[in-house]
Amino acid sequence: MNTIDEIIQAAHIAGSILLTAAAEGIEVKKKNNHELVTSGDLLSEKYLKSRLKEIKPEAGFLGEESWNGDFPDPPFWIVDPLDGTNNYVHRYPVWSVSIAYWNGSEIENGCVYDPNRKETFSASKGSGTWLNGIQVFSTGKESLSDCLFATGFPYHRKKDSLGLDLEVLRYFLGRVQGIRRGGSAAIDLAYVACGRLDGFWEEHLKPWDMAAGYLLVKESGGNVSAYEGGKWFPASEGIVASGKPVHNRMLRGIR
Repeated sequence: MNTIDEIIQAAHIAGSILLTAAAEGIEVKKKNNHELVTSGDLLSEKYLKSRLKEIKPEAGFLGEESWNGDFPDPPFWIVDPLDGTNNYVHRYPVWSVSIAYWNGSEIENGCVYDPNRKETFSASKGSGTWLNGIQVFSTGKESLSDCLFATGFPYHRKKDSLGLDLEVLRYFLGRVQGIRRGGSAAIDLAYVACGRLDGFWEEHLKPWDMAAGYLLVKESGGNVSAYEGGKWFPASEGIVASGKPVHNRMLRGIR
């Protein structure tokens, strides 16, 4: 079994852990005003940390629930054991497991698994992007007026400070066919990769929100930048991803 197949298998088992935890009853705690953590997150990450160590014994581990703010020495895994925790708590079926492998210079493997739809998005460097074994591609739309975009809202928002640039939202709302907010950045990026969305942007994200999705979009023929422009890295604080023809239009709109 090659590496990406082992990653996919691990993502499927983590997804089953999350589904079982939800069925049996989860414990929920607050991280801050809007962000939650559940017993499902913790069980999923515990399993993935152990299993991924077996796949790549030399690799470090960067997971959402155990991260101390420092990046491990590469290579390392970048893992979101449950992307879309608030959705998961509310039984809103848009959440995922996201696994990426950073070799020190690039994301080498990535997988986003949606247990509710049983959809597995996967990519390895130079091998294309695949959805349940079928190769997929980002869109080639050239006009913003033909595009469906997605974005997200930061957890640190407050009543008097929303933490996002409303002018960017206003810019795109006036120019595209529609804007969606699903609540799982990993799924949003996977949807750009398979052509369900034409673009996605979000300013305040963490490495585990973006890493696997970054590779999915790149390998599908799309473009990806850091939110502030330039090349995306795990330390980037946001992302812009789209089909190639509209990417520069997106960046101009954000600036």
